[in-house]
Amino acid sequence: MADSLRTDPSPAVLTADVTGADVHIRPLRSTEDLHACVELQRDVWGRGQSEIVPTTLLHVVEYVGGLVAGAFDAHGTLLGFVFGITGIRDGVLSHWSHQLGVRDSARNLGLGRMLKEYQRATMAALGVERIYWSFDPLMAKNAYLNLNKLGGAIAEYVPDMYGTTESPLHLGMATDRLVVRLHTVPREVPPLVLPTGDLPVLTAFARPDDDVLSIGDRQPDVALIEIPTDMLEVLERSRADAKIWRMSVREHFRWAMAHGYTVLGVYRHPVSERAFYVISKGLETR
Repeated sequence: MADSLRTDPSPAVLTADVTGADVHIRPLRSTEDLHACVELQRDVWGRGQSEIVPTTLLHVVEYVGGLVAGAFDAHGTLLGFVFGITGIRDGVLSHWSHQLGVRDSARNLGLGRMLKEYQRATMAALGVERIYWSFDPLMAKNAYLNLNKLGGAIAEYVPDMYGTTESPLHLGMATDRLVVRLHTVPREVPPLVLPTGDLPVLTAFARPDDDVLSIGDRQPDVALIEIPTDMLEVLERSRADAKIWRMSVREHFRWAMAHGYTVLGVYRHPVSERAFYVISKGLETR
């Protein structure tokens, strides 16, 4: 399944062949569209979630360079949406992508990437240089999309960024987040090539053959920070283990970033299927 880009004068439109049905991405402007977006938020983040972006705010963001856009199937059903606001960060015109949600029945079809690319193209046309957003560092699939596919760079690690929330997607734990920075002008994302041999690893659950890196003992040029391959599976199996992962990854990231490491991408071992962030000293961020 391939995503393809088709440009219209205003705005850019992405289309893709998704299991035989066309997906059309466009701004959400009508009252009907905006109410559908609110309903989709409740479906994705939970009916008890109080922090839903209301139709009034969804309606006005476009007037000041923000964006709310949806992905629709051939029958006009809203499958997913992206919402963000525009402002100034570090003296540069920037866009904060606050929400991206996809209906359960449309997961794993590439809609997240399509919506992000639509957002990127739209912001570039407005003269916005950078897009930022946050994601849970324990979610390996999201990390792979944000870093390896889209070419984003990690700007910072924020412990408990949103505090305790009612959303089931926040797993009932501290809402630690990595903040991603993405340039609106697409850049080539080089393939992730690791040095030969075993790399030192920062991990919550070491295995016998690991070259375990303990904070404070050394600073290798390249190292790994392990995360769960499937955090939701860990959470279902053991909440205690999930909390250990959270605090371990928090400690490892804060140490790495304080000592000049940058994140090159996400690596999944082909045999063990373990998942890792690859960190390196001395390389510039994207």
